[in-house]
Amino acid sequence: MPEAQRLKIISGDDIKTALLTLRRRFEDSFKARGIDGTAALDARLLVGHACGMSREALVSEPERNINQQQAELLNSLADQRCDGVPIARLIHETEFWSLPFIVSKDTLVPRGDSEILVEAALEVIGARCVKILDVGTGTGCLALSLLHECPDARATGVDINTGALDIAQRNAKQLGLESRFNALQSDVYASLSSADKFDLIISNPPYIASEIIEGLDKEVRLHDPRMALDGGADGLHFYRKLLENVFDYLMPDGHLIVEIGYDQKDLVSELMTTSGFDVRVYYDLAQHPRVLVGKFS
Repeated sequence: MPEAQRLKIISGDDIKTALLTLRRRFEDSFKARGIDGTAALDARLLVGHACGMSREALVSEPERNINQQQAELLNSLADQRCDGVPIARLIHETEFWSLPFIVSKDTLVPRGDSEILVEAALEVIGARCVKILDVGTGTGCLALSLLHECPDARATGVDINTGALDIAQRNAKQLGLESRFNALQSDVYASLSSADKFDLIISNPPYIASEIIEGLDKEVRLHDPRMALDGGADGLHFYRKLLENVFDYLMPDGHLIVEIGYDQKDLVSELMTTSGFDVRVYYDLAQHPRVLVGKFS
C-alpha cells in the first residue's frame, strides 16, 4: 500500500483516536486480502501492547495521549499486521483456555480448536490426582491448562526444541504452576526413564503432510515453526512414534489423547486400535473430528 494511503498514528493522538485509526487500517487491509479479520480486537491488542495498558485502562482512559515512541511502535506493528503477521506474533502472547500464554518463534500459537483436547482430558481425569505427559509441549498450553483446572495433578512437558521448553517454563511461572510442571528436552519418550509412568499422555503433534505445507495460509506457513507442523509424507509420522512405546510409559488404566487433522480420524483411529486402544472421537465447533481419546482395551 503506498505510504500516502496509509492511516498513520501520530504523537499526541489520544487512545480513542488511535483505536479508530488502526481499526480502519485493518478493516481496509483485511478486505483487500479477502479475509475475515478481527480489526477492532487487533487494534485493541496492539494499542494495549504498545502503550502498556490493560483492556480496562483502554476503556477508562480514552483521552490519554500517545507519545512519539509509542506512535512509532504502533505504526510499525500495524504495518506488519497489514502484511499478514499474526497478532500473537506481534504482541508475543495469546489467550488459551482463558489464560495468557507467551509465544515465540519456537512455538505454535495455540488455537481454540485445541481446547477440545483439554475438555476431553478433563472428562477422563475427573477429580483424580494424576500424572500427565505432554509430548511436544510447545508453549505448555495443554498441560498447564489441565494443571490450572486440577490442583492435585502434575505434568511433564517434553519437546525436542529447547527454545519451546524455555517458553513453557515461563508460562508455568507466570501462571503460578511451576512447582507442578517439569519441562524436559526429549524426542518423544527418549529422555524418560523406565520408571516414568503416566495416567494421561496428551499430544498435539505435527500432523500436516509435508507436501501440503507450502499451500497453507501465509500466516501459518511463514510464521509457525515448520517442525511443529510437518508430520512427514502422510502426516502420520508422529502418531506412529507416539504409539511405538506408549505402554512403557502409560499406567494400565491410563489414556492417550491426541489432536488430529480434520481428515485423519479413520487413519489415526486405525493406528490406535491396532495398538490396543478403544477409541472415542471428539468434534470441534465446526463438527470436524478433532481429538481422539484412547483407553487400553
